[in-house]
Amino acid sequence: MTPYLLVSRSAEYEQRLRTLLGRRLHVVTGEFLTFGTDTILDMAGERPRIALLGPVLNYEETRDLVEGLAERHPGIGIIVVREQRSDLEDWVDELELHAVLSPQAADTTTLDLLARLSDWLVANGRAERGDFAVPEEPEPDVPEVGGTIGSVEDLLSFEELVAEPGALDEAGADEASLSMAPDPSDDVQAPVWEFPPMPPGTRSEVIAVVAPKGGQGKSTLAINIAASLAEGAPNSVVLIDADLQFGDVSTSLALEPTATIVDAVAPEASDEIVLKTTLTHHADGFFVVASAPSPELGDGIAPRALARLVERLRGTFRYVVVDTTPGLGEHTLTIIEHATDAVFVTNMAVASLRAMRTEFELLRTLGLTPANRHLVVNFSDRMSGLTVKDVENVIGAPVDVEVPRSPAVLLAVNRGVVLVRSDARDPAAKAIRRLAARIAPDAVTGRTRTDKRRRSHEPV
Repeated sequence: MTPYLLVSRSAEYEQRLRTLLGRRLHVVTGEFLTFGTDTILDMAGERPRIALLGPVLNYEETRDLVEGLAERHPGIGIIVVREQRSDLEDWVDELELHAVLSPQAADTTTLDLLARLSDWLVANGRAERGDFAVPEEPEPDVPEVGGTIGSVEDLLSFEELVAEPGALDEAGADEASLSMAPDPSDDVQAPVWEFPPMPPGTRSEVIAVVAPKGGQGKSTLAINIAASLAEGAPNSVVLIDADLQFGDVSTSLALEPTATIVDAVAPEASDEIVLKTTLTHHADGFFVVASAPSPELGDGIAPRALARLVERLRGTFRYVVVDTTPGLGEHTLTIIEHATDAVFVTNMAVASLRAMRTEFELLRTLGLTPANRHLVVNFSDRMSGLTVKDVENVIGAPVDVEVPRSPAVLLAVNRGVVLVRSDARDPAAKAIRRLAARIAPDAVTGRTRTDKRRRSHEPV
């Protein structure tokens, strides 16, 4: 029996604990969460007494593991390994935890916490002192000629185990086999996605997500706005990646589109059925028009063709979210001209703030200031040297939503998942939901209605 269990996606932290605990530690890598929480629980060992969860696990994953471990191993001690963040109090209040440990904690601090928790478990009859003893070194087995040492699974890495066609079946994971990809020879029909009908008189909305510079987090906001709207209006939201040269929405969502915006603006797509075949469906209930596969093909799309695409999709979808090219080029100006709402994104760098002010001034000169404008300060950080008031003074406009800097954002992008769905309690996710509620109060569940006129700003 190994008394300590670690479930983590951090190889560095795993190595640290292995050095501290040796053969008393059993590790299940977080990659196995792909197969569901039950798979992790099945691999957790015979009778773990203390489980360390994290780092790099989100709230939903941690919650399911806490509940599953408590059910299968009553009396188990549970430690969440997580950095100090503003939402940590919510985790502590709502999960049955015994301790929270920083992944940067010193080795002595980690060992002291484990010792104190093990003493508490023993004192309360949840474990025995011998459970935490260092196991004796086993006698080495001398294999016979032609024999093997241990089982095949002991010699397989995570990648090899997944790739091995019979590995899961040998482990008795009948349920897990259901999630495996079907044999190409099977007669499997592709799913048919339903487009909810637009009630007569329904006013579809076009939300342009705009930034004066690259690197402001514009695409991530566009993705999460679309996902937030889709929660209340499933399959009624389409996200257009109109960053025609270097759009990365598909990559950020781990999608492999068979068609792109180049196909969506082609003459053949004037037929509604053909247009729908250019869309890629995401599991969170929205559709994506992928960006051009190369900058050269993207440059070949005329602004008028982009405008026609937006208007045609408005006839099918309740919400059309458009991720634009940074700056105010002709394509972006065309999108703003057809938008009902525009989300302007900046960070707290002075150069970005001044660029946003210049952008607002240019739009005012052109008469294109949107009626429903939402100014977002992304990567908000108290250590930046600027306050929100400073930001407003530089831009000359009030800030509507602050999205705090959060490592969960980068983690979600790297994993190809949507932040507001994978880690809904993260402060950045909560801020993006507030932004979506400003844009479309009816689509974001659990939010108070907000009058459109109260969300509008006069041109600066």
